[in-house]
Amino acid sequence: MKTRLAASVVPLTARAASKYLVLTDAEPQYESKLCWAAADVLAVNQSFPHCPTPPSTPPPIPPLFPTSQAQDAGYLAWYWSTAPAHPSASTLPGYLSYCEGTTTSNNLGGVTCNTWGTPPLSGLAFKWGSEFPDPKGLDWDTMTKEIDAGHPVLFVWNYQSDNTNTPIGNHELVVTGYSDDGGTQQLQIWDPWPVPDLLPPQAFPACGPANGVQFSENHSRPIPFSTYRTPVSDMGVPVTAMHYLDQWRLRIPPEAPVLTVDGGPPAPPAPPPFPTPPQPPGALPQLNFAEALNMALPESRKLDLQGSSAAPRSLGVPFPIVGLGFVQLLRAASDPTALLAAGTTSAVLFPVVSQGEVVDAFLMLLTRGHFQRGGYANIEITRRLVDVRATYAARQHLPLDKFYMVSVPGEVAFFAAYGRGKKAILIPASTDPSIDAFAGVAVPAERQLTNLIIAIQRDLQRYEPRSRASVRPR
Repeated sequence: MKTRLAASVVPLTARAASKYLVLTDAEPQYESKLCWAAADVLAVNQSFPHCPTPPSTPPPIPPLFPTSQAQDAGYLAWYWSTAPAHPSASTLPGYLSYCEGTTTSNNLGGVTCNTWGTPPLSGLAFKWGSEFPDPKGLDWDTMTKEIDAGHPVLFVWNYQSDNTNTPIGNHELVVTGYSDDGGTQQLQIWDPWPVPDLLPPQAFPACGPANGVQFSENHSRPIPFSTYRTPVSDMGVPVTAMHYLDQWRLRIPPEAPVLTVDGGPPAPPAPPPFPTPPQPPGALPQLNFAEALNMALPESRKLDLQGSSAAPRSLGVPFPIVGLGFVQLLRAASDPTALLAAGTTSAVLFPVVSQGEVVDAFLMLLTRGHFQRGGYANIEITRRLVDVRATYAARQHLPLDKFYMVSVPGEVAFFAAYGRGKKAILIPASTDPSIDAFAGVAVPAERQLTNLIIAIQRDLQRYEPRSRASVRPR
């Protein structure tokens, strides 16, 4: 699948100043932990857009031509296979072949290949965010100059808020455009969330993206520039921008290195030194669902939903959000459904609907005693939540306004939920076999949350050698 995204996915309103990159390869992440690989594919293939004739021997690693999520995942799995010792180059082809799904199943989803990482940006020179003088991220002038030069900017959000230096709980996004109409500075971003509903069993080649994967243009959307700098909340969970991990000023160096397997593949780029972490957002006050909706609805109706759209838009039925972080879940391991007993929230997700389809989404956050728009909402995840809620509600003859959302972005897990405590039911918005979640298949909350806790514990143990610290309940 070669995907070229043009102006159809960006706001149509005329801007005083704007630029949007025409992307040669914009893909969703093909598994739950591969957002970094999807971002790498977008950035690298923007600079190296043509695949060569397949070589008879393994290609140079990292390649100086388009990469794929499978190749990134296979290379990373190989690199860490004998850590801390350096692995043998002779074993690399096996890892690449495995992650490319060359057997009867999609191996990209297995524990070997579906791992967190950092975009290697093979063949490109770049700067880390730690090299920019402002720890709050690139300024507007620098960001727009990068896009004007045709360079996407990669950035990272973290949901742990526990002062660790592990990739667990990180999410990678990409700036692909900007607009400024004389006071409203916005960035166009590519968000790899969520994994497509259907993936082919053997379609992850070493050069170029998977064939036949269909996905929504909802992965691309505008956000305020301030949200890039200080995101506050992502799908109802406090989030910290890890701006020292921004990757910017991407370019092909004057003398691109000659990389060969025989010469010993180089290590993935080492992230910059772990700085004093930014303070996570403070916990917002909580209201019961009914109070929160009564306060948020009037404020949401004051917003202009139309924008430049010709088709009428309206508010869909909102979701009060129960946002869960790693520490919360690990603390509640003995009774995870207690996290769903109170029925309280500080954030509400509002779908925006046009002609029966979700076309936008936004959050209302409880701030200083009242609700106001803020944070970040993923449109495609919202669409899926609306769909699975509608199907389950119709089957069980339940009112839509009695559902809420359970959000665990650190594990890329989002659920439409019904009921409280031990009686709660969770309906996954997308499929993730690693936590035994299947889109639209309702399960008791106790079972699903227990699976999430087991996955978090497994991931923390697995990434211990790559971390300076790990999450502990406290």
